Amino acid sequence: MALNPKISEFVARAKASGASDTAIAGMLTSRGWPEKDVYESLAADYERQMGVEIPRRGGAGTPAKDAFFYLLIFSTLATWTFGMGWVAFTLIDRWFADRLFSPNYGSYDYDSYSVASALAALLVAFPIYLLVSRTIVLDLKKHPEKLDSPVRKWLTYIALVIAASVFMGDLITALAYLLRGELTSRFLAKAVVVLAMSGGVFFYYFGGVRKSDEPYTPGKWSRDAVMGVVSATAAVIVIALGFWYMGAPKTQRTLRADEKRVQDLFQLSGVVTTHWNLRGAHTLPADLNELSGAGVSVADPLTDALYEYHPQAGSQYELCATFAMDSQQQRSQVVRTGAWSHPSARHCFLLDASRATPNPSIYFNY
Repeated sequence: MALNPKISEFVARAKASGASDTAIAGMLTSRGWPEKDVYESLAADYERQMGVEIPRRGGAGTPAKDAFFYLLIFSTLATWTFGMGWVAFTLIDRWFADRLFSPNYGSYDYDSYSVASALAALLVAFPIYLLVSRTIVLDLKKHPEKLDSPVRKWLTYIALVIAASVFMGDLITALAYLLRGELTSRFLAKAVVVLAMSGGVFFYYFGGVRKSDEPYTPGKWSRDAVMGVVSATAAVIVIALGFWYMGAPKTQRTLRADEKRVQDLFQLSGVVTTHWNLRGAHTLPADLNELSGAGVSVADPLTDALYEYHPQAGSQYELCATFAMDSQQQRSQVVRTGAWSHPSARHCFLLDASRATPNPSIYFNY
């Protein structure tokens, strides 16, 4: 580092006059000179007098580098804990449904997409979090003085504030449901999830801040290993349950295809009903060609095979398609047990143009 010649000259003359280092530093800093420049000049003066260079410790990193790692670790922490909580809450809503407070309709599509997004966040952010955490732990073992780093303390306390705010917010929400009468296993399960996640994060990092007041000893780091094992175990369990809930990607694609087939047939039934009601004689369309001009899909989304339409007596008719999975494997109550239930094979639905056809896009949460 280049020394400031004005500071160096003043230090040399002041020391020659018998001024103490404290007095010299006080005079220079009071005139606005940076403290670091002042002490660098004092150090250079001592090196000149003793003929020995003052050793410098290398590899300790910089505040910018430390800030990068801590910002990365806390951003990934927020990402994977949010994903884990979302998956857990979705499963709790499904397993411990309360008919008094759950809506009587909801979209399984929304649940599956949200769980998929949460799983993706967990799968990406959690390994990065573990890797960065291990890097920071190893760095602190080599450089224990970093426990007193202002960057570390500031970012850790910010994370503690966020964790405490999330804990209080979720607790207030849970208590609001409790006061409304939702004293159920679902309430207790969600309360346990919130307490375990936000409480664990808070106390772990709060304990990490307190380390700066204690001398470093290798045994103290066992809590980091315990935290890593516990969080990794919880993440693996939640990921496994999430995939169990959703199924493999191939299964999801098969379910989507069958759902699309049912939706296509429902739209075709709407065209048939419109045709029946608009004609004074209440006649059915003669064939599938009359339905294809209504702007609805008349072919399978994967095989491009045409759906089948068969007029029956009176207002009844059949719509047929070939399905890949049994509807019992779907979570849609309408598709699973209602008018749109089907086997994993070619199946024909007997419908009535004079009656409203159930909409398969309406799903139930219980």
